[in-house]
Amino acid sequence: MKRLMAVVMAWAAVATAAGFQVQGNMSEAWDKGSLRVRAGEGMAKLWFGLPAHSGITVTAKPDTGAAVTASLNMPATVDLRVPADYEVTVTRDSGAGQWTCRDAAGSPVLLGFMSSADEKRHARLTYVADEDKEVWKFTWPDEMTFLVRLLGASGKVMEEQDLSDSDEFELIGGGSFTLEIAPTEGSGEFSAKKSE
Repeated sequence: MKRLMAVVMAWAAVATAAGFQVQGNMSEAWDKGSLRVRAGEGMAKLWFGLPAHSGITVTAKPDTGAAVTASLNMPATVDLRVPADYEVTVTRDSGAGQWTCRDAAGSPVLLGFMSSADEKRHARLTYVADEDKEVWKFTWPDEMTFLVRLLGASGKVMEEQDLSDSDEFELIGGGSFTLEIAPTEGSGEFSAKKSE
């Protein structure tokens, strides 16, 4: 089983100052995406961006307590007030294109995400790893083939792994990483989960 080890270099440290930013896709064919985050003590905030002339509904369901729901037709933040693990679902109300979610305050920890991807619209994750080694496990439809690419600060592909060689992607060295999930054949939904 092939394993790709991505060693963080100086270029990766400047990729982002945020803890994470997820870029997903929505259309009539794919009407939702999701991410899983952990919010600690104090209020955490998630910032959502969406395409012009579109609308989304964000539902943040904690493992304890009541869900938070917000209907957005412009960029806005959603507050996560309870310390908990949240399943955050982004549902398309109208429009099409790419939505984004990033941590805005309170340093929520990204545990996983799910989105759609095709040859024209890839999904992307910019992520600051706290550990020297992290493993992300991917799942996707059997009829598709996917690549995970590690991008440099300039957007150039630094490393690439075919997920059919291994469904796990290792991040080694800590610091900031930008991953792009790109189908090479077919289209559909994938998920990525951080191993704990």
